[in-house]
Amino acid sequence: NNRFEVSILLVCIFCMFFVLTAFANDKPHTNWGAVLKVPVEQSKAIDQVLINWGNWIKETHPLDASDKNNLEYLSITKGEPSGGHIYYVIVEVYPTNAGLVNHQRIYRETSGTEKYKDVFSKLRSVAGPYFIGGATQRHSVYKLVPSKHH
Repeated sequence: NNRFEVSILLVCIFCMFFVLTAFANDKPHTNWGAVLKVPVEQSKAIDQVLINWGNWIKETHPLDASDKNNLEYLSITKGEPSGGHIYYVIVEVYPTNAGLVNHQRIYRETSGTEKYKDVFSKLRSVAGPYFIGGATQRHSVYKLVPSKHH
């Protein structure tokens, strides 16, 4: 089954990313992100899958700035149609590597639960085929959060 193979591949890539993030080098990895290239006719389904995934983060991750493992911000954006496709960009940023490692722990603990397993099943099956391999975001080049910088 092709969808099963894609799901297994995505899970392997996801796990490899976190292993590499935690142990790869001395530069701290405090963010994760991805780029998706989606056929225009699939955009509504992708919107919902990504919103559900964002809500999982909102419901399960520390959001208080006083928590060193907090999520600093999550952005899911999409462009205008171009050549029959829409590009999505996901950026998830933590103030420390410990926050990203905490994200990994939360994923392991919640992704298979009754409440969230459908979120991740659809993330893999509906959105998974559109993730652009090699486009994983790992480093912030420039970041401005106006509410924090006066």
